[in-house]
Amino acid sequence: MDKYGWQATESAPKGYPMEVVSGTLFYRGQDHGLYVPDRATIYHGWGKGVSSHVTGADFKPLPDRLEITFFSYTENLFYKGKFDLPYEKILALFKSGYVLSTDEKHLTYLQLVVGVAPGGIVAVWAQGINKTTEVFFGQAEKVAGDWARIVGDADISREAFVQSVIADSLKPEAIESLRKNGIPFGRWNTYRTLYPWQPVFTGMLLEDGRIDQIKYFNGEDDYLNLPLEPAIAASPRAVPSELHFSWLRPNAKSMLFELYFNEAEIFAAFKALGGNKQVLQLEMLMVKTEKSHDFTIWLRNDKDKIELKLTNVKTHG
Repeated sequence: MDKYGWQATESAPKGYPMEVVSGTLFYRGQDHGLYVPDRATIYHGWGKGVSSHVTGADFKPLPDRLEITFFSYTENLFYKGKFDLPYEKILALFKSGYVLSTDEKHLTYLQLVVGVAPGGIVAVWAQGINKTTEVFFGQAEKVAGDWARIVGDADISREAFVQSVIADSLKPEAIESLRKNGIPFGRWNTYRTLYPWQPVFTGMLLEDGRIDQIKYFNGEDDYLNLPLEPAIAASPRAVPSELHFSWLRPNAKSMLFELYFNEAEIFAAFKALGGNKQVLQLEMLMVKTEKSHDFTIWLRNDKDKIELKLTNVKTHG
């Protein structure tokens, strides 16, 4: 059986604290496997692993099943699920690995991230350096659960404990937003909507011809070498949440750009321009002015364009 050096970690979306009560990634065809880290409040970002537990043999079989029980603090509910995982897909990813650029060594995935979200959402990603790939997305069921597994022997009511965790995990404005707007249960499904879009740089030369990091709202993470290979260019992608690249300025000095897209603005733009599966371009436009340069970001199809004015642009160097 193929074995690889991998670990398991857990994930939950920002603003919605969760806790894994118990979880196991079962090795293919076996009745045991690697445990999913548990008993910690997690809310650090969808697809972002939290715990790092180095355990078990250095090289282990890959899993074909997941069993997990978790608690959603913002709902005050337990969920439980048993899932078959796409073993062949996971194996193919670990076997093929990836290369960040032509002059770097071959890399492989290092861990499996198990994500849990409100409404019983469960996702699994294969994760390596600068690359995270979704391999599973499913739905757990509500269960009664054992409250003692959460609170232990602490002398505190369930309601008081839940509220204390929420207060400790979230900023006051996030708590107020949750109170006013509730939980957006369809959000994590929406994140998985794919569009045929490509990044385009106009008036900009990228250092090493590469987007160093591109993060997507669906929890995936990647890099892109430009110009895109035909197969990669034609592949649909999720909506990006972040883009990191270095602009090689006319004076040959590089400037690091970090783009953090506004979720509401960029999803509205993709929906407006990409509703008929039209090919889209996410254009980073640099225009030289009399004294400096003007940088803007646009989403385009063959007829219309929308400027993404609410993008948080950070530069270094």
